[in-house]
Amino acid sequence: MRYAALARELVKLNHDVSLCGRSGDSLGVPENVGFVPVANLWLLIKSLLKADVIVLHGGGPIVLLLAMLSGLLGKRVVLDGYVPHWIELDEVIRNTGGPLSLKLLIKAYFNVARSLLGASVFNLVIVANKRQLDLFRGIAAPFFLTHEFSRIKVIPFGCSEHLGWSKESGRKRLAELGGTLITDDDFLIGWLGGTYGWFDLGAVLAEVSKAIGRNKRLKIVFFGVDEKRRQELLAFVDPEYRENILFLPWVDFSQRFEFWSGFDISLVWGGEGYENDYASRTRNFDCLTLGLPIVQNRDDEWGRRLDQSKAGVVALQSELSATLLRLSQSPEQVANMRRCMSELAPDFYWARFASKLIGYVDESPMSFARRLFGILGFCLVLPSILVFFVFGFFTTLFKRKID
Repeated sequence: MRYAALARELVKLNHDVSLCGRSGDSLGVPENVGFVPVANLWLLIKSLLKADVIVLHGGGPIVLLLAMLSGLLGKRVVLDGYVPHWIELDEVIRNTGGPLSLKLLIKAYFNVARSLLGASVFNLVIVANKRQLDLFRGIAAPFFLTHEFSRIKVIPFGCSEHLGWSKESGRKRLAELGGTLITDDDFLIGWLGGTYGWFDLGAVLAEVSKAIGRNKRLKIVFFGVDEKRRQELLAFVDPEYRENILFLPWVDFSQRFEFWSGFDISLVWGGEGYENDYASRTRNFDCLTLGLPIVQNRDDEWGRRLDQSKAGVVALQSELSATLLRLSQSPEQVANMRRCMSELAPDFYWARFASKLIGYVDESPMSFARRLFGILGFCLVLPSILVFFVFGFFTTLFKRKID
């Protein structure tokens, strides 16, 4: 529901906005913003026909089909390409086996097809950084050369403004949520996302364990981890330090800042693979809202940003233990990082995102004939995608490389 924040800004600009999704409630849908469940096909169609601009955050086959038809009726369609999920999924496929890999392979190829569809048929594709810009240009170039590069635009992901959440209140909420004791002396590290396979959390927790061995007040907090995964992760932590690894239930997305404000730093760590190269680091934008310092590994976007702003630390995996230990013993440095993070935030407020989005949409017309040829070309390319999917299917099934 991150787009709820964008919807709120668009309403302030006097636009009529509806959010379409699986579910919505009073906590996630802003005031004066309509909600349309995608499961209600009739309401979804009415919403799309009413809209002037359609922004797709992903979308399944039916949603994409309706978006294409809406485009033929003159609607402007935007594909959000902020997270190239097929790269994340392929990272997992290469490190797992069995039926799960085959299921993920289907999802990965569908995401590839959706990316090509966006570059071929939609008015605009928005991405988070220049690395993703090059990725989508590479998808479009074999078919359009450079002619459609202008339809792919970089708009860094947005963040909300700080609404007065306090560290003391956040720690109290965390302690109540976990039924555990958290003191003012504890140095709390927040892991704000999931625990998926591409993060290489085993190596991260081994480094965290070393730091805890030298400072017993250091603790790291995870959310929404099931019992099986907990045991897998704790295997990388020395038994005497496992009480410092806190597993808390998921919190409602709309209330996350009330809890996350209690952390001293956020740990945002991608695995050493392609996913880390192309990731949007969406959790970092929540850290902007909170003024929460970040410790992360190197990437092309946020690594440079943190180095320049001094709002966080970029470290090698071999340096992670020493980095966490140093910060846990340097309240002045952490306070300065927090100040720098707060100073950086206004450049990424959702209000700026909304203004850029409106401007780019206005600059990206697409004629009926151009869209029709794009749909025809995409349909002709689909058999080729299917051929490579079959290749990937058998390669994954038998877990061997075919050169």
